[in-house]
Amino acid sequence: MDTRHIKYLDSKGISLVELLVAMAVLALILSLSSRLIFQNQDITTRQVLAGRVNEDARLAILRISDVVSQASYIFPNNATITVQTGATTTAVVTGDDALAVLVPPRTAYCPLTTTQYCGFLYRLEARAPYATDLGNTPGNSGWVLVEYQARGLTWNANTNPSSVASNWASASFSSRGVVVDSVTDNDTDLSLLAFAGITSEVDRILAIPTSTVSVSLNSTNALIGSVRVRIGIAYSNGLQATRQSDILARGIPRAVPPGN
Repeated sequence: MDTRHIKYLDSKGISLVELLVAMAVLALILSLSSRLIFQNQDITTRQVLAGRVNEDARLAILRISDVVSQASYIFPNNATITVQTGATTTAVVTGDDALAVLVPPRTAYCPLTTTQYCGFLYRLEARAPYATDLGNTPGNSGWVLVEYQARGLTWNANTNPSSVASNWASASFSSRGVVVDSVTDNDTDLSLLAFAGITSEVDRILAIPTSTVSVSLNSTNALIGSVRVRIGIAYSNGLQATRQSDILARGIPRAVPPGN
């Protein structure tokens, strides 16, 4: 055998050390590549979730805007509304955590053919009672925005509708559901109300007097024509969104007079 040929083959071979070094370099490259792939995936996932949070806030504002824009009456702050929560009744006070309106019949959100009205109440509540339906979303704020609906409320003509607040729990139809999950109390406000500048014959008792200073936004005699709603959503991982809208009610002067 030609030993020179054998030496030539040996000189072109790969040693064990070289093989181990090559494998180590390859493993490092694969590790870095995998890390970049996972980082890009995390960024993409976070962008998707951020878009979803913003969309949740937008849809919540849109829902409230659609309902309030058809309202014939916006309850002032510090009004007490009695609603049905399961088998019990709950007294809710309107303010920064609660907004209540009356929607006239024969409208998109009050499909009644009678002269009775539909009541809508939006309220911040603890998330725990709704966790079964919402699921275990990590890092949520622990609060949700809930919509209560009551149909068949009677509002007598030319009277203050404050008495309507006491019979929501005995309405012919009532329901409740979550509008948006993981809302924050600090960034959510449902209470910024504004007077309407026009009165109508239907509102003889409700009409704003000559001196509007004598009627506050907390008074049931105040003709409230608009509300500014701000909704904040936040999760512990840093995802958050805030939406705000100025909503004008359609009912001043009243589009549909109360029934007798």
